[in-house]
Amino acid sequence: MEKTILNKKIILIFFILFYTNELFAGNNFIKSEIRQGELRLYFSSDIEGVKYFSLPSKDGSTKYVYDIEGATLPSGKGISQHSYKNIDSFRIAQNSANKLRIVIKSPQKALDKHAYKNNMLFIPLKYGKKASIDGITIENISYKKPYISTTNRKKYIVVIDAGHGGKDNGASYKNRTEKKIVLSIAKKVKRILQKDGLKVYMTRDSDRFVKLPKRTEFANKKMANIFVSIHANAAPTKKTAKIFNGIEIYYLSKAHSKRAKEAAEKENSVMFENKDLYTKNDYLSLLNREKIIESHKLGLDIDNKILSNIRKKYKVSNGGVKSANFWVLVGAQMPAILVETGYISHPREGKNLLSSTYQSLLAKGIAEGIERYLKNTRR
Repeated sequence: MEKTILNKKIILIFFILFYTNELFAGNNFIKSEIRQGELRLYFSSDIEGVKYFSLPSKDGSTKYVYDIEGATLPSGKGISQHSYKNIDSFRIAQNSANKLRIVIKSPQKALDKHAYKNNMLFIPLKYGKKASIDGITIENISYKKPYISTTNRKKYIVVIDAGHGGKDNGASYKNRTEKKIVLSIAKKVKRILQKDGLKVYMTRDSDRFVKLPKRTEFANKKMANIFVSIHANAAPTKKTAKIFNGIEIYYLSKAHSKRAKEAAEKENSVMFENKDLYTKNDYLSLLNREKIIESHKLGLDIDNKILSNIRKKYKVSNGGVKSANFWVLVGAQMPAILVETGYISHPREGKNLLSSTYQSLLAKGIAEGIERYLKNTRR
C-alpha cells in the first residue's frame, strides 16, 4: 500500500515538473535550416535581442558567437548536423537560464551581418553577405549600425585606472617609475574618450595611493560599462632586462602561463603584504566568472588598436591577451582588463614609455579599442 502511494507521488511530481517546465519554458528554439547561404533559426515567439561577438581560435579560424536573449533550448534540439562550405562547425547550447548561444566556427574574416525579425534569426554564412528577412538588411536595424550615435555615447561610462600611486611606486628602473608613466597615459586616454563624447572617470588623477579593492568598487558605484587598469611592466632581474619586452593585456581568470602568474604576483603584492598563502587563495577565490568572455573580447579589441597605432612609428612586440589573477580586476561588475603598456626595464621600450608621442599612441590605441568594443556590443 505504502509503495503504491509512493509511486503515485513520484508520478504526480513528474507531471508537475514537466508541465511547469513547458508552461514557463520561455521562447523555445524550434528548428534551423540552411537556405540561400544563410543559417535560419526559428523560435516559438518573438526574439528579445541578439548580442554578437567573435573570438579567435588557436588554429587560425574564428568563433562567431550569437547570444539570443530570452531563448531556451528544448531537449534533443541542435544544429550540429548542418554543414556548409567554409564553415568548420555549428553549435547551439543553453549559455544561461535566459540566454541561448549559437557558435559558428569559420576561417572567414567576419560573419556579422545577421538580422532578426519576430521569431526568426538569419545568419549569412558568407563573408560580406547581408542577412535578409522580408528585405531587411543589417543597415535597417538601428542598434546594429557600425557607429555609436551621439545619444548613445552619453550613456556609456568608462573608468580608467592608473595603476599604483602615492606610497606604491610600482615598477621602477633607473629614472623610470611606473606610477608616473601610467598616470600620464591614463589622462591622455580620458581626454580622447571625453572628446569623443563618452563619460569618463579616473580612480586617481594625481599621485595618491588607492587600495586595489577600492578601484573596482569605485567603478561599480559609477555603474561603469568598462574598466581599464593601466600599468607598466619590468623584467624580474637585470639579466633578463633585454629579453622581456612587449605589450600585454590581461583579463581576470586563473593564470595559465608562468609569465602571467609572475605579472599577477607583482601587481598584487601591495594587496597581500603580510598575508599568508591561505589568505591569498581565499581572496582570489572571489573571481567574477560572469564577465570573462566580454573582458577577453575587450582585451582583443584594445590589443589590436594599440598595435596598429604604435607600429606606425615604433617597433613593438605583441605579448598577446592572457588570463591572470589580478586583484585590481576582482569584483568588477563590468568587462574589465589590465593593460601592461610595456617593460620600463627594456633598453628601447623603457625609453619609449617616457616619450609623450609614444604615450599618446598608446592612449589612442586604448581609446579606439574601447570604442571598437562598444560598437560591436549591444547594451
